[in-house]
Amino acid sequence: MTATPKKAYMGSEDEETYGQNEQRSHSFIENSSDIMVLLNAENIVTYVSPSITPVLRCTPEEIVGSHVSTLLHFDDVDRLRQVLSEVGQVPGKSLSAQYRLRCKDGSWEWFEGSVTNLLSVPGAGSIIATFRATPEQKSALYVKQSQMSGSEHFVQFYESDEFLLDAVSEFVNAGLVEGDTCIVIARKALREGLEKRLQANELNQVVALVRGECILQDAAETLSKFMVDGLLDPKRFAEVVGSIIAQAAQGGRRVRIFGEMVALLWSEGNQNAAIQLEKLWNDLHNTSYPFSLFCAYSMHSFARDTYKEQFSEICKQHSLVIPGESYTSLRRLDESLQAIALLQQKANALEVETAERQRREETVLHLATIVETSDDAILSKDLDGIITSWNAAAERMYGYSAQEIVGRSVTTIFLPGRRDEFEQIMARIRRGEHVDHFETIRRRKDGILLNVSVTISPIKNSAGTIIGASTIARNITEQKRLEAKSQRLFDSNLIGVFVSDFSGTFLDANDAFLNLIGYTRAELQAGSVERDSITPPEFHPLSQIAVNKLQEVGSSDTYEKEYLHKSGKRIPVLVAVTRIDQISDTCIGFVLDISERKELEKRKDEFISMASHELKTPVTSLKGFLSLLQRRLVAQGDEKALHYLTRMDNQINKLIKLINDLLDLSKMQTGQLIYREERFEVDDLVQEIVENVQETTQTHHLQLEGQAHAVVFGDRDRIGQVLINLLNNAIKYSHQADKVLVHIAKEQDEVHISVQDFGIGIAEEHQHRIFERFYQVADSEEQTYPGLGIGLYISCEIVKRHGGKMWVESKKGLGSTFHFTLPLVED
Repeated sequence: MTATPKKAYMGSEDEETYGQNEQRSHSFIENSSDIMVLLNAENIVTYVSPSITPVLRCTPEEIVGSHVSTLLHFDDVDRLRQVLSEVGQVPGKSLSAQYRLRCKDGSWEWFEGSVTNLLSVPGAGSIIATFRATPEQKSALYVKQSQMSGSEHFVQFYESDEFLLDAVSEFVNAGLVEGDTCIVIARKALREGLEKRLQANELNQVVALVRGECILQDAAETLSKFMVDGLLDPKRFAEVVGSIIAQAAQGGRRVRIFGEMVALLWSEGNQNAAIQLEKLWNDLHNTSYPFSLFCAYSMHSFARDTYKEQFSEICKQHSLVIPGESYTSLRRLDESLQAIALLQQKANALEVETAERQRREETVLHLATIVETSDDAILSKDLDGIITSWNAAAERMYGYSAQEIVGRSVTTIFLPGRRDEFEQIMARIRRGEHVDHFETIRRRKDGILLNVSVTISPIKNSAGTIIGASTIARNITEQKRLEAKSQRLFDSNLIGVFVSDFSGTFLDANDAFLNLIGYTRAELQAGSVERDSITPPEFHPLSQIAVNKLQEVGSSDTYEKEYLHKSGKRIPVLVAVTRIDQISDTCIGFVLDISERKELEKRKDEFISMASHELKTPVTSLKGFLSLLQRRLVAQGDEKALHYLTRMDNQINKLIKLINDLLDLSKMQTGQLIYREERFEVDDLVQEIVENVQETTQTHHLQLEGQAHAVVFGDRDRIGQVLINLLNNAIKYSHQADKVLVHIAKEQDEVHISVQDFGIGIAEEHQHRIFERFYQVADSEEQTYPGLGIGLYISCEIVKRHGGKMWVESKKGLGSTFHFTLPLVED
């Protein structure tokens, strides 16, 4: 059961203004390029703009009443739920994201969606979701007003108590005959009269009471149970009356109720409470067991003209109103029918008028809210170009407030010398044409120029005459700036640039890219060149990884690969690819020719290999001669000479280590580094290395913590080489500290070893590069340390070769911890 909405009255001037506002709001929505959806607090769709029909091929009626997530692709539902959750917590909050909406034929379309929480805005009470479609899509206005059917709650007006007793007796008697449970909440006199009538009809009232088929309650006593200080307590009402109804409905019985409490309140002069009680009955009907309710008022209670509005309100609270018995005084049946028909006509006309007015008011309010909260600038003007409305987005975009711009010419925001553009647009509007997505330039109040895309549509009055135009403008200045920037980069030919789809079909490329691969633009446009056709097979997996990353996060990592020149020559390149937008499967790639760098690296590797081999022989000879000389000086007892010889030996050992590192590096580059793999106890190796290094240093204490009790498979000496390098680095870079911690532990299926120092630390900007070849870090005073910068590179490569990984944790000035892991031997 629903209450008929309260009628609103307007004067002729109000009506005219009201109609103009409605027409303007309708026009704004009719010409919006967006799909607009209103949601309630449970995210159920309560309104959809008709622009959904040409885009998704479904009607608003098919969507209203469903959860908004049913519109979306299943992969986008979680994103929308997160947005709705965040927006729902903050009134006025708005978030944007991109979504795929489902078409009726099963296909999907991409939209830019904006969700705004207007639940607390008076007159709006909704969450507004705006889905911005492609420029080709147009929108139209259609508002679906749900029709609510009333439940049975009727009122009988009467002039005599005898007539009321007849009506109640008939109501209860019919219910008992049909097997219903009847509840009578009435005055004592009416209850006693009812019992006599029932007994006269030979119904066993006592049996009926025992069976629960008829429940009698005193109106005043029942009313007192939920009245507090002369006021109704809705919660107590629901508890008291609800329990009576629940008892009556046991066994699935239908329930009929006659209630005289409202009449009792009215007769006591508490008219407002009577009307409130009628509303509580309606609320209870919507939340409890279904029931049919019969209320009655004496017509003598409404003798005063001042009760007109209250009488009307009581009627509105009921689905059926039955007039008093005086209508039986009409002499002929046709007179009665004619009088009733006339009343029905007036009632129906009033109901239709009120419902239509409410619909119009709600529509205007909804549409006005949408217009005012739109991200697009929306304005209207008459046929002379005089601005008649200006929304908040227009204020933000153009810098003029509505107060200072309304009443002025729209050419205020035009560039000087563009009067012809205005005349051409208005000529089309006068012919009833639309101007869709016209790109032009407008000027803000502060003189800044904006690139805008405008849609302009005629505004018609109720007679269909064009009286003005509505404009929806979108700021595309940033879009144009990015397009120009991209075009300049594309045309610069500093690096190769291409545009392709995810499948690898090239859509466009600049001259630098075409020169790099040796193909002409005609060959590219003819489809003769594709990503896989110019990529050697061994690099295809890298290309696929880049595509997967594009689909997941919108851009790939920078990676090295090779292209096949048309001549067959291989071109080493550095490639980075990014998605143009989230809607299309189109990406833009940037390609840098690194042939010269690769050639230099090759020459450097060749030099390192040659130099390390050439140096190893004389240094080995020096080491041998030094050993002979040491034995002779020992025999001679020349302590001073032995001291200098020992220092020389230390320097030669450092030189030997550098040469060995260079040899290892050279062998790694050519894949010739030999690994002698075996099973070994990792605890024994770590303890041995720590003890050996401790013997060579007097400045630091090496502290070993933990045990792994594990066996690994690999080259024991190479793993020892890694640990020695980390320990030497820890000592070298912590000259002001006196301790180094070595930790070892077993973690699931791997061994974790770490070396921690308390030295100078490594700045964050260096940490991702310290495992590169020849990379060295200077401290805050730019002090450099001995070495070539290849120790960590070699160590990292050895660990990778064993199936492990290496990383660093460090803060500048607080020291560093280097970690590496090794896989355990499977049983």
